[in-house]
Amino acid sequence: MQRAMIDGESQEAGQERNKWFARRRNFFVINMLKGFYRTAEGFLQIYQDYLNTGKVPYNEVDKLVGTENRKGCLWSLKDDCHQLWRNGDSAFELNGSLLDWIIGSIFHEAMKLKENIYLFEFYAPLAHDMKGEWRKAIQQFCGVDCRRFMERISHEVDRQMESLGFMFGRAIYLLRTMLPSQAHNPLLLRYLIEHRDVASELWSESLDEIFKDMFNGVPESGYCFAAQSYFDGNWYEKALAAYREALRVNEHCDEAVQRTYQLEAILKKTEENQTGISRRTQLM
Repeated sequence: MQRAMIDGESQEAGQERNKWFARRRNFFVINMLKGFYRTAEGFLQIYQDYLNTGKVPYNEVDKLVGTENRKGCLWSLKDDCHQLWRNGDSAFELNGSLLDWIIGSIFHEAMKLKENIYLFEFYAPLAHDMKGEWRKAIQQFCGVDCRRFMERISHEVDRQMESLGFMFGRAIYLLRTMLPSQAHNPLLLRYLIEHRDVASELWSESLDEIFKDMFNGVPESGYCFAAQSYFDGNWYEKALAAYREALRVNEHCDEAVQRTYQLEAILKKTEENQTGISRRTQLM
């Protein structure tokens, strides 16, 4: 009976944690997107340098991956994806489960790359300098030619960099296909408005194009939805800016026209009140 009570309490606690997470899911999605952008940006810089120089610095890969006690952005991204989709319904959230799998695969490939670069960067010079009897003794003891071993490591690093480049490309594409399912997430819309470089650098698209896809060909709806969220949080200046973006896209958007007029009146009244308070303070 006592065991049954413990199991019941554990199940109840698990349900409460699930409810807590569900209420904050939009925030965790944003956190994942921020981490994805930082990670992709970091890797693409490493990859570009690799294409230009043929070298992969250990310290850059180590910073990207990190350790269990000092997690890099890739390690944190892997954890964020696990939290969002590892225990979800893969049939209901297929793309999320696929993204979780791809990021996990990228993480493990990057861990192996990190180890190979360490071997090559710190031991290849020693292997190259081995000569005569010393080289023969090492080969006899280890059963391997150190120079050939390092050559294999070098080829493996090349293969891993190409593999990571391909998998990051697939992850970037998959994340883009998931955006329409997040049309209900005002935090995501606000983040994209405030960080337009994310859309242009990850997907080479304008925010208007992304909102058009997310809102069934009506991009102004994305700006209006974000503006309403700003308004609800009393961020009136940001709300006004978002409604003006909606009008830039469609000057006949009724919601944007009405809300812009309303917000301009609110901000004008607020400015007048602040001016009055300032004058009274000066007279005191």
